[in-house]
Order: sequence, then C-alpha cells, then structure tokens
Amino acid sequence: MQLEKDEILSEPLETKFDYYVYEYVIKENQEVFYVGKGTSKRAWRDTRNAACEQIKNEYDWEIRIVKENLTEEEALDLEKELIQKYRDSGDLLTNILPGGIKATEAEIVANVKYLLFLLEKGVINISLNEIANIFLLSSSTVWHIANDGHYSETEPEIPENINDIILQYHVNAYNEERTRAGNIKYVLSLLDTGVIKCSQSKIADFFGMTPSNISSIKKGQTHADIPKLIPENIGEILQKFSPFYLSEEEKLKGRISFILRLRNQGIISITNTDIAKILNTTTYLISEFNRTDEDRKYSFKEVRPTDEIMIKLFSYFTLN
Repeated sequence: MQLEKDEILSEPLETKFDYYVYEYVIKENQEVFYVGKGTSKRAWRDTRNAACEQIKNEYDWEIRIVKENLTEEEALDLEKELIQKYRDSGDLLTNILPGGIKATEAEIVANVKYLLFLLEKGVINISLNEIANIFLLSSSTVWHIANDGHYSETEPEIPENINDIILQYHVNAYNEERTRAGNIKYVLSLLDTGVIKCSQSKIADFFGMTPSNISSIKKGQTHADIPKLIPENIGEILQKFSPFYLSEEEKLKGRISFILRLRNQGIISITNTDIAKILNTTTYLISEFNRTDEDRKYSFKEVRPTDEIMIKLFSYFTLN
C-alpha cells in the first residue's frame, strides 16, 4: 500500500517491506522541518540533530509518511530528492546531511572519523550520540568506529557540510547557560559604570537566577572564560533599570521630602495627617522622615509633586 503525501499517521505502521520515507511537520502551518528514511519505528523514536529537537520541543508537530514499502535504495533516493526539493524552494529543513546516504558506506565512516579527530583536538564539543544523529547511525556504530579497529582501513575525510557542523558544535559554542552568563557580565558592567541603577538582586530576578549566582559570576568564580555578551533585549534592560527612572515608591518618598522641606522652611503649615491624606499614604511613613535619630530618619531626593497635588497644597501656604 502506498500512502498519499498528505496523509497523517499517528501510529507506527506494520509494513511488509522494510523502508519508508517520512517527514516531521509543524501542525499549525504544515511546514516540513525534517525529512528522513527508516524502517520499523525509526520515525517515532530516537533523537535527531539539535536544531530538529529544538523545533520538536517548541512546536506541536506530527509525523507524515510520504511513501512506504520501499527498498533501501528507493528510500535513499526519495529522501535525497525531497530534501533537495524543499531546499530549492527555500524551505529551512533541519537536516544536516543532504540525504540519500547509506549509513554503513565508507564515506560516512570517513566523515565520522574526521569529527572524532576534531573532537580529540578540542575543535568541537560533541557527544558520540550527537555524531550518530548527524549521520543517521546507531550510537553503537559510532562507538565501534571510535574505539575498535573494525574500520581501521578507512581514512578520515572532511564532510561536505563541515561548516554547518562546526558552527553548531564548536568548542566555544554558547548554550543558553553560557550566553546568559555573558549577558549578566555585560549588565553588571553597566551597573558598575552607572548606566543602569538597580541591585544585584534585581538583576538576578530579571535573569531568573539567585543573587549568589550573580555574585559568583561577578567574582569570576563561575564562567570565568565567558566574555561580556550584549543581550538581545538590551533596550528593555536599559529602560527597566534606567538611573533616571523613579519607581512609584521613590516618587512618593521624594514628594514627602519636598513637602516637609517647605514645612520646615515655614512656607506651608500642614500636619502629618494632612500630608498623608493628600499623598494617599500613611502617617507612619510621614513620621519616618521626622525621626530625631539621623541614622534612622528617611532621606530621599526631592521630587516635585504633580500639579494636582500642588493645588491641594495651596490652602496650606502661609502668608508673610
């Protein structure tokens, strides 16, 4: 039986023949993001490359069987044809390989050996399982290539897509944690130079970390090798922590300071109760500004009250 391309299957097929070609599809827009060939339940199990797995984690997706009851060679040809067709039309597949490659052929073994060479030399940071996913091999096959002499006659060869592989797996590639540490270092540098105003606890909250994490990054106790990285949302950070921005609490306390100065200078005659009523706050807060103990008395930069508040204060001004 041959399936139509747009037929969607939710369960594995029990096929008489071995091979079929499948696609991973985003349900919302029916966009194909991966093409593969397999036997048995291959389409429903195992992980693929990192880009493919990220899409699978972020979107509601499904498996579409393009054609079944194929020989391996037929499946390889169709896989390669589909991958080329989608790429020619501008679709962004996550396939790293061009398709149509038999897992055990010497070229793949040679490519695996080259990646193992780069891994040994510290150029890339990649697991054997990730190498297996790139080349559609089993992890055990890659292990045997890496650890025994079964393929000793095969010399390493650079894969055609080596540029894509190194960009994704180079040893200095920044994962989410390393990128966040670099972003925090940049934000801390803004804090040190007065470009932003906040506590380290506020920075910790913004990045979803603990204050001790921020302190460790600042002291170089962790992520010492990570440079400062400008966050993609730097505008939001500058706005949120602007040194010219006053919170509502800061505005309130600044207005209290302004009014109390006028009272102390004899310009207005007003009680704490009336100040609290006009500013819609408590008399307790007002009294905190009038402590005789200078170390415990509130002191805030004055903020001129709004015109509406000034109108309410008008009747309290004294005549000289």
